[in-house]
Amino acid sequence: MKASFNTALLCIALVCSACTDSETASTQEAASPQQPQVAEALLSCESTPEMAVFCGFKNPEDLVLLPDGSQLLVSEMGEFMLDSPGKLSLLGLTTGQAGSIDIDWQPTGEGERSRGDPNCPAPDAKIFSPHGIDLTTLADGSHQLLVVNHGGREAVEFFELNAADDGTWSLAWQGCAIPPGDPFINDVAGTTDGEFFVTHMWDKSTPFEEVGSKLLAGEKVGWVWHWQPQSGFSKVPGSDQMMPNGIAINADNTKLFVNIYMGNKTIKLDRATGAYEGEFEVQQPDNITVDEDGNLWVASHKHDPLGQNCSNVTEGPCLLPYQIVRADPVTLETDVVLHQDGPPMGYATVALKVGERIFMGSAHGDRIVSITR
Repeated sequence: MKASFNTALLCIALVCSACTDSETASTQEAASPQQPQVAEALLSCESTPEMAVFCGFKNPEDLVLLPDGSQLLVSEMGEFMLDSPGKLSLLGLTTGQAGSIDIDWQPTGEGERSRGDPNCPAPDAKIFSPHGIDLTTLADGSHQLLVVNHGGREAVEFFELNAADDGTWSLAWQGCAIPPGDPFINDVAGTTDGEFFVTHMWDKSTPFEEVGSKLLAGEKVGWVWHWQPQSGFSKVPGSDQMMPNGIAINADNTKLFVNIYMGNKTIKLDRATGAYEGEFEVQQPDNITVDEDGNLWVASHKHDPLGQNCSNVTEGPCLLPYQIVRADPVTLETDVVLHQDGPPMGYATVALKVGERIFMGSAHGDRIVSITR
């Protein structure tokens, strides 16, 4: 890839993620024929024969399945790079309805925290700004949700997911951990033994123009952090890359898969050593998930980086094209499961396989969609 294309891609991708919504607008306008367009009627939440639509969300950037399989937990991200507040919510898989989830933000008592850095202060719940999320069942049987939070700090927040007798779910904040230096983190992957890995895109205080210049020069501005309860953060050897984005770990917690957004690839690393074990090519890969069979699912952005962004989208979906790519975790062979260029949703950031359905969320828009495969 030419260096000039890399820089342009970075600029447009970030502009696309950082565009703003309007609460009152009723149409999606376009400044030029190259911008994504949609007729007013298509802003409705009607499903198509191929794709089910679930509205009532704002920027549902990441998704995980609750342990009983009844609902998806949704990370409704604030506007990218603006650190604006967002929230966690639910999507009922039988009802198709958006719902809320109760969160107990009161920290555990002094010296009683069992998760995170004991010196990490509680977050300000009013400015909570979730991004990547990961749900793990720990060795003791408890369900731990990890959330990248941009609200007032760059932190990974620890929550415990609990089920009530009536089948409802709630979250209780359990602690946090803040990477060292000048972190600008994106996605997180937890392990069954209580550790986690989180992607660092670039140093957050670095001026945007300087980030572009570094990428133009081929500099690997990001990496992966590894957090352990006893020793805290350490940098994963060999993880320096051009803007790491999504991250996932396989079922036996031995292999890491990291999406390198500006490198147009997904890499495989050994968890214990950080050793590079291969890669597969995929354009602008965002989030990555692992299904019950171990297959990898990657949301790949396919828009024209020189002519398209979401800046004129005022309501409903941003219809930038995308692909959903499935990859074998051993051979790293890939196949395109979906290529979408048009309504009812674009700019997918995550693909989550649940049974025969694949659910997709977006970093910009009001909806989640699903297909059956």
